[in-house]
Amino acid sequence: MNLKCVVIDDEQHAIEVLTDHIAEMPGLTVFKTFTSPVQALTEISIEDEIDLLFMDIDMPGINGLELAKNIREKAKYLIFTTAHPDYALQAFDVQSDQYLLKPISFAKFALGIDRILKKESTNSSKTTTKETDQVAALYIKGDHKYAFSNIAVDEILYIKALQNYIQIITKSEIHTTYLTLKEIEKALESHPFIRVNKSNIVAKSAIKKVDGNIIRLVNNEMIQIGEGYKEAFFAYVQSSLLKSNRNQ
Repeated sequence: MNLKCVVIDDEQHAIEVLTDHIAEMPGLTVFKTFTSPVQALTEISIEDEIDLLFMDIDMPGINGLELAKNIREKAKYLIFTTAHPDYALQAFDVQSDQYLLKPISFAKFALGIDRILKKESTNSSKTTTKETDQVAALYIKGDHKYAFSNIAVDEILYIKALQNYIQIITKSEIHTTYLTLKEIEKALESHPFIRVNKSNIVAKSAIKKVDGNIIRLVNNEMIQIGEGYKEAFFAYVQSSLLKSNRNQ
């Protein structure tokens, strides 16, 4: 388990305290930090796949409660870190998972985050069991009411959105069905696929080569990585990259 953390606080010292605590906790890693809530608002995206969002409340420009209303859905867990106990009820209204009062010792931090880690570990175990038990196939509707096609998930190379329908390109054929890309992405969320632009989802196993912003698939088709998807895609590549420990 390696949970991505983002810290938002207008005081650099407060950020450093939290990043030190995060570094001490197994299973957590610092992804980004912001001293400007406005910058956080504009730069944090759903593609970042943030697990833990640590946020101060009393900040200039946009306070943490207002900011949370706009970016709460972009993180799995929200933890407020503040010196003001009187915001606790309002924090609950924006679906805060923890409310840590400053000064935040490592003991206080660890106890608060441990509840989230235990919850995440339980959810991960359930997901793994579900993935093991599931049948790796999808049924899509055919050209009349009782017609259906069975598609083996591991045969899919990529999926393409075309107006109000999608094409599922497999190793041997192309299937067309009346679904949105978002719907098929949801159906495949427990499988090794990655969204690479607004119109394409690619099987990770189908990627043959990456050259700049171009992905070459095993069938030699080429797909361009969209601007808003580059960070998540190359983070995936880096996580799978074989690296040498030898001195360069």
